[in-house]
Amino acid sequence: MKVSTIDIIWAVVSMIVLAVSFKMGHLIYGLIIIYAIMAVIFFGHIFKIRAYMDKSVAVYGEIVEYHKEKTGKGFCPVVRYTTEDGREIMSIYTVVSRKQHYETGTETMICYDPENPMSFYFMGREDELTATYYRFIIIGGIISVILLILSVIL
Repeated sequence: MKVSTIDIIWAVVSMIVLAVSFKMGHLIYGLIIIYAIMAVIFFGHIFKIRAYMDKSVAVYGEIVEYHKEKTGKGFCPVVRYTTEDGREIMSIYTVVSRKQHYETGTETMICYDPENPMSFYFMGREDELTATYYRFIIIGGIISVILLILSVIL
């Protein structure tokens, strides 16, 4: 995953928030503020991914092979497809899966970004691109509510 400028800014801001909240004796509030900032950034990432999906072009791609993750527990399919302008592309899917969803040699519908044809996703599996962000938002929200309740009780 590429680290963007907003992620670096978030890291610096979170360190400042933690330092200030610790100094003031309200570390729990600092953690909740950091969660809120991260949730906003992650929603930004989700909207960016959805904008990418809105401008994508659907074509058939052939599963050429599977790239095995270094740990050996996950797979990334390598897909060959032809763009609308006739360019043949071979690209690896960036989302790791524990199972091989397609047989090698199978053709399936994929969507690629015309501005960056190496970037694609599988039609019908769009949720894979945003699932991690949603998981964080939900789990982080639950933890933040628990911390807030604890801070009121204690």
